[in-house]
Amino acid sequence: MKKISLLFILFLGIFSVHSQGRIRIAYIDMEYILENLPEYQTALKELDIKANKWKAEIEKRTAEINDMKVSLEQEKVLLTKELLQEKEEEIKFKEKSLLKYQLEKFGPEGDYILQKQNLVVPVQDRVFNAVAKLVQSSKYDIIFDKSNDKMGIIYTNPKMDISDKILKLIKKEKGIEKRKKDKKKKAEERKQKLSEAQKKREQLAAKRKKEREERRKKMLEERQKKQKEKNKVKEEKIPEEKAKTKKNNAEETLNKEKKLTKEELAEQRKKAREERRKRILEERRKKKEEKQKNNK
Repeated sequence: MKKISLLFILFLGIFSVHSQGRIRIAYIDMEYILENLPEYQTALKELDIKANKWKAEIEKRTAEINDMKVSLEQEKVLLTKELLQEKEEEIKFKEKSLLKYQLEKFGPEGDYILQKQNLVVPVQDRVFNAVAKLVQSSKYDIIFDKSNDKMGIIYTNPKMDISDKILKLIKKEKGIEKRKKDKKKKAEERKQKLSEAQKKREQLAAKRKKEREERRKKMLEERQKKQKEKNKVKEEKIPEEKAKTKKNNAEETLNKEKKLTKEELAEQRKKAREERRKRILEERRKKKEEKQKNNK
């Protein structure tokens, strides 16, 4: 009855629009579109893998409960009333836990239904966007979904099916998005390469600076080492130079003496003897005074 009412309302609307002018009607097959979108099929496969794991867990728990029931039936005669009640309560608890798990995963509001809806929503958004663009460009008046059971559609003309057009628009949009992503990715890669190149330049500059510092330090150490060696050689030469100077002075004095006349030489020697005698007398006098001072 509801389907007939919907069809009646639809055709009533069509005839009312038609009375004002020509109308354009088309339909899409959402199931067909979903089957031909690789990303939806991939996501659905991933969901099926999860669902198979959940089913395996349910089967495992079910088998465990069945084993417990069989074991209890076999041991029932040997068990006390308290033990029997305890095991029955344990089985009931596991059954409740299993039922709760089944509802969480496959119930009306379970993970499977919710995740499947989440997969459909972004695809539906793509379809609706494509439909909106097609409506604007081709000026359709009515577009409905053939796979929607609530519509109660009995027959549709294949010529009115625009599902392939929608798929082409979606693929076109995906291509545009992919090019944008690739462009953004390339820009990020260029930025990263520039950053890496800058980093390498900085590392190279730091390395060269370090090498210069090491060379400078090495040169300074070599210079200091040479200076120390030079100073050492100089220190070793000082006694030799002093001896040489003393020898030169003695030779110079001798040469001076050689240049003097006999009278001058005799006078010089006499003067030297007088100075020695005075020095000796002075030393004796000092010793005598010190001796007298000590005796007092």
